Amino acid sequence: MADWSQLPPELLLLIGKRLDTRFDILRFRSVCSYWRSSVSVPPKVYPYPFPTHLPSNTFGRCENYLSDITRHTLYLIRPSHGNQTQAPACWLVKISDGMGLFNPLTDSELKLIPDNFSLDLNKFLVIELGHEYTVRRGEYIDHPLEPQHRDYIQKLVYSRCTDRDGFIMLTRLSWYRLASLRSGENDWTLLEPSVYGYHIISFNGKFYVMEKRGRTIVVDQSLNVSFLGYIGSWSSIKWLVQCVDNLLAVEMLYDSDGESRVRYGRLVRENVVGFKVFKMNEEEQKWDEMESLRDQILFLDYRQAISASAFQFGWGRGNLIFFSECVSGYAVSEDRRMFVFDMETGTASPVEDCSAYCNLIWPPPRWVTSPE
Repeated sequence: MADWSQLPPELLLLIGKRLDTRFDILRFRSVCSYWRSSVSVPPKVYPYPFPTHLPSNTFGRCENYLSDITRHTLYLIRPSHGNQTQAPACWLVKISDGMGLFNPLTDSELKLIPDNFSLDLNKFLVIELGHEYTVRRGEYIDHPLEPQHRDYIQKLVYSRCTDRDGFIMLTRLSWYRLASLRSGENDWTLLEPSVYGYHIISFNGKFYVMEKRGRTIVVDQSLNVSFLGYIGSWSSIKWLVQCVDNLLAVEMLYDSDGESRVRYGRLVRENVVGFKVFKMNEEEQKWDEMESLRDQILFLDYRQAISASAFQFGWGRGNLIFFSECVSGYAVSEDRRMFVFDMETGTASPVEDCSAYCNLIWPPPRWVTSPE
């Protein structure tokens, strides 16, 4: 039998270049010291002194600053040796840099974990579905009567530079301001004009910002701004998500006139009635509505949307959207119930009522908490 630890260094280097995710690199490096030395540790998102202060003259009596870039990774965890006669077992969890466990649909930290819980990812089949970065924005208000300090968690996206080494980061400072930072620079750049940004994403070397009213702002690497046409209602919630090689826009529909447009097995929210999905037509600079997601599955939380294929879960079909009450910002209870919407039938059901998905997120399935 061949000794894998004695593979030639040029072959290990080629293998390392084909590892797409941070977790795959870390698992590769854990095999032995020889493999560990052949592939470097994934770099930090911003390996430079991080400029924390923002231009203050644009915020009146407010001073803003940024700190604590954190990476949050969404993992799909499956048993390494499953029983082929049973339905595929899956668990979905979000893990932050500090090893905190989070619900991927509500972003709430999972605190009710058994005392003997130990998540050894080497014992499972682990698929990295996607990740996001957040940055903490502090706001100091120089109020004449009583100065105030507030903290916000904002999404941060970045794109590799197409014309040279390095990358560009973009974040939302407030509802109306976006700021960018190029690697190695000392100052943030405020983008003009002011926009009512709702959801941001990096796709094919550009930044896309979905305004609440449905217009999409496109920012290229020279910070030139252009626009795509409007979609949906000004009052609906919208996401941007990369799905395979396409950029999709997802709109959560509300029933404002009391007439239900889709059927519900049980009441989800009094005025949430479904979803519309659009695919970007870059050539014609517009959005085309889609009738189906085919084998794809979408997971929506307040800041992020991620797509995955039914094959990755071992499921026979996709065309599903998972979401929770909290995505609207008006959660009706602390537990923030989670739901799955079927694009094919136009129906939504609480995840807890679906035997195939009830342990997908929380509570974790028994094979995770007691892997022995």
